[in-house]
Parts: sequence; C-alpha cells; structure tokens
Amino acid sequence: MSSFKALFGPSREKIWRQLSSEVGGQFHEGGLLTQSAVQARADDWIITLDTFTQHAGNSHQTYTRLRAPYFNPESFRFEIYRAGMFSGLGKALGMEDIEVGHARFDRDFVIKSNAPRRVRRLFDNRKIRHLIDAQPKIHLSVKGHDGLFGKFPAGVDELHFRSTGTIKDLAQLRTLFDLFAEVLQQVCHEGKAYEDDIRIHIRRLRAPGGRIKDKYVLWEGDGPRRDAAAALGRLGDPAAVPALASVLGDEDPLLAARAIEALARIQDRKAAGPLIRLLGDMREADGARVGDRVADALRKLGEGELVDIVVGAFGGEFGRLKAYDGEYRAQVIEALGDALEGVSGTHAANALAEINAVEALPRLREVLRSTGARNPTGQAISSAIKALEARAALPRAAAAADVDIDTLPRSAQESL
Repeated sequence: MSSFKALFGPSREKIWRQLSSEVGGQFHEGGLLTQSAVQARADDWIITLDTFTQHAGNSHQTYTRLRAPYFNPESFRFEIYRAGMFSGLGKALGMEDIEVGHARFDRDFVIKSNAPRRVRRLFDNRKIRHLIDAQPKIHLSVKGHDGLFGKFPAGVDELHFRSTGTIKDLAQLRTLFDLFAEVLQQVCHEGKAYEDDIRIHIRRLRAPGGRIKDKYVLWEGDGPRRDAAAALGRLGDPAAVPALASVLGDEDPLLAARAIEALARIQDRKAAGPLIRLLGDMREADGARVGDRVADALRKLGEGELVDIVVGAFGGEFGRLKAYDGEYRAQVIEALGDALEGVSGTHAANALAEINAVEALPRLREVLRSTGARNPTGQAISSAIKALEARAALPRAAAAADVDIDTLPRSAQESL
C-alpha cells in the first residue's frame, strides 16, 4: 500500500478534506452517483469545489471546477484564459478582446468582456492578477443562468473556474479559493469594505432571496439581505428608506421584520406610509406578528394616534376611523384589506363599509372568492361589497370645469 501511495501520491479525498479544514469549509463525501466536494463561505457567497466528467463518443474528460453564484443585475460578463488555450469562446456572448493595461498580463492571458471599463478595474487589482498568474491552467468566467434551464433567481449568475484533470495540489486549491473570494469582493463591492457603505448594503438588500440546492446548497439569499437591512438601520441614513420600504412585503417575514426595525431606527417620516399598509399583516417573525412590529415602529415615528385608530377598527370600534381625514387614507384601507383574512376579518370588512372605501372593492371580492360567504367573515365581506357597490353606483356631482357657464343660476336682478 505504501508503494502505491508513493506512486500516485495522496488521495483526492485526503487533500480535499485538508483543504476543507484550512478554508473553514465543509467536505461532502461522494457516493456511487455523486462526486465529493468542498464548500466554503466567503462573506455572502458559497464557493463549491467539485469535479465533473464530459463524454464525447467513447472518450471522456474529467474537469475540476469551482463555482459561486452571486447577484449580478448588470449582467457583467468576463472570461480569462491563458493565451493559446482556447478559441474565441466569448464572442457569441457579445464580448470583445480587452487589454487591461498591464503588459505581461495582457501578453500571457486572453481577456474578454462585455464591459471594458469594469473589467479593467477588476484586473487592476494586483492580488487578483497574482492569484491568476499562479494557476498553470485557468479558464475563469461568469456564466449566465437565464433561460429554460436556469437554476438561479433572476439577476444571479455564477463565477466559474474549470481545469482539465483532478487537482490535488493543496497550495493550488487554496489559491483558487483565495482567487474566488477576491474576485467576488471586487465584482460585487468594487473591493470596498462594506460595513459602513450604504450603497453596498442597498445592493445586498435588493438581491433575490431564496435557497437553491443541487446535490448540496449552492445559494442562500435571505441571510445576506437580512444582514443588509440590519446594517442600514445601524447606519441610520434616510437615503435607505425607499430600499427598506420595498422589502416590507417580501415573502421572507424575517427580512420584513429587519426592515421594520431599521425604519424605526432611522425615524424618517417617509417611512410612515409604507409601514401603515402592514398594520394588518398577520405573519409571524421571531415570535411576534409583523403588524405588531409595524405598530411599534409607527409610534416611534410619531403616528401613535393613527395606530390606535386602525387597531381600534380591528377590534370593532369605528368612530375615530370614520372621523379620520388625514393623508394616509389609502394606506389605512390597504391595512384593513390585509386584515380581511385574519382574526379581525369581520371587523375589517365592516370598517371598509363604514368609511365608504369603494376603492377596496377589488380586494373584498378577491377575499370573498377564496373564503366564501358562509362564515361570519364571509357574510360581513358580502354585506360590505353590496353597500360599497350601491355607493359606487350613485350619481356623482359634476366638477365645476364640466359645467357650462351659461347654465349657472343668476340672481333675479342680473341683466341678461
């Protein structure tokens, strides 16, 4: 056995397990139908090392690859390989040959991109050039995942490396992981330390959520978005309010909760309208109802009186709601519409009828179709629809602009 090891060297499994330990990753042991793999996190990204085999007739070729999905809304593409290795693969993607301004690097590598200025900034990073130069074989590119067989959410692409054969050189593999971490930091954050950069956190917040799993998890988008929302709250910049408001209705209730907390910390009045819409939100996040979190945030924004009015309507008290003529009527109606499918559904339907909210008719009909009219809430919704339809059918007073001046009444003494 010792002579066998001396001839072929350490096994891939042994080397890859050691690599996993060094990069703080996880080793996935292969089976009959799966290859072993190493995964490690670098900030928001998951880097995966494995092998795959391509078959052509009776022959086959094994490749080592690294891949890391990342948010790429600008569809930035690049491809780099050593001169003489490949033909012009990138031309079909609308990419052109680029010189990045470093003579030896331009001589030794072919670089293609659809964004010349951006790829020059990427390869102006000395560490990236050094890590690429250390690879005896390299084909590094951004692969899109659009179309019928795309695995990833819209806007997510994959940083992809491949090389023929199975790489078992520990130093080379460690260098590849370092290269991926540096390139991802550069293309996503322009190399900046992003702890206090509001623009980067807004970008992170706008990335897709969800979780993509192949043989193992390849992409987890919710965690970085939650972290970004919390960071924006910590930074306290009102410029983040629109971005935070845009995720309040996200499918991930924990992200909504982090955004609500952030808006409460920023304390900008522009957040009130988007928050009021969610007073009827019944989702649970970290043991608390989203609507209750919204109520707390609105009180911090000085809207405690309006919170009491809407919460009172959820409990069947409509007097103050009927008297309300403030700027947030549309948002209050949306909050009542959200509450139709919760425990306060009956009161919410009655409240909409009480304030003559004919604009809520589409929402009322939608809920009635899904719940039916047999239970108390359904009956209240049905009654509200009838009342509001009757009101909507009433003739409306003509606007002054629609009235001919000659038809207006005159005093008896006025001359014709």
